[in-house]
Amino acid sequence: MREKVVLEHSEYMPLEYIKKQKWTGSFQGMRFLLHKITETVQEEEQVWLEAVIWKEPYAYEHTPEEEKQRKRFEFSEAGREQAIEWLENSYEEHREEWRQAMKWQG
Repeated sequence: MREKVVLEHSEYMPLEYIKKQKWTGSFQGMRFLLHKITETVQEEEQVWLEAVIWKEPYAYEHTPEEEKQRKRFEFSEAGREQAIEWLENSYEEHREEWRQAMKWQG
C-alpha cells in the first residue's frame, strides 16, 4: 500500500469546484494551487488546469514568480488526476526542501 504523500484523493477539490474558483492548500512546507486558465490561441479558446507549487511560508501573491513551479494539464478528470500525481511526485522528490520551508519546527 502506498504511503500517504500529500493528501488523500478525496481531499482534493473536484473539477466542478475548480471550474468556478481557485483552490489552494499546503502540506508540510509545500503550498499548491489548482485553477482553471483560459487562453485564446489562433482565435480558438483553450482551457487548462494549471497546478502551481511553491515553498512556505508566503501566500501565492507574496511569493516571487521565479520561486513558483507551474505545470498545465488538460481540463478534465484525467488532467486532474495527472495534476494530483504531479503534486505528489513533486513533494516526494523534494521532501526535505519542503520540510525545511515550514514555518514551524517539528
